[in-house]
Amino acid sequence: MMKKTIKYMMLAAVAMVMAAGCGKKGSEPDLPEGTGPVAGQWHLIEWSSLSDDRADIYISFGEDGTFDLYQRLYTPYYEHYDGNYIQDGATVSGTYSDGTAWGSSYTAVFTEDRSRMTLTPDGNGTAAVYEASDIPEEILSGSLSGTKSGIDGPDGYRFL
Repeated sequence: MMKKTIKYMMLAAVAMVMAAGCGKKGSEPDLPEGTGPVAGQWHLIEWSSLSDDRADIYISFGEDGTFDLYQRLYTPYYEHYDGNYIQDGATVSGTYSDGTAWGSSYTAVFTEDRSRMTLTPDGNGTAAVYEASDIPEEILSGSLSGTKSGIDGPDGYRFL
């Protein structure tokens, strides 16, 4: 009788482990992730600190180590910042053209097809998810910038 009880307990334990393993897999996205170069044009699609359409961010990372950041934060106009970045493995850091360092270094992780990139700041911070996307010409040309419209955006805050 004792052997049967132990046998059923073992079978139940194995079943619970298998069920827990299956449940965990089903709740995770089915997109393998990896690292790679950040070079390309990216559009912010998810960042929990921003809501509605109060913000819009585009970043272009050049293969030559330069970047261009186009940000619209709580204004109707885009601000343009540029500078240089360095990528060491999955870690990306940079400096704006005025010599100001980024607020953090970031870990870059990509979906297998490289259609999405997640930048997670070192230390405390919220990860931002970007989608590979061409930057619209009206943003690149500056026709949507506050300076062309005679209006300056909020000073000081830079997304990176």
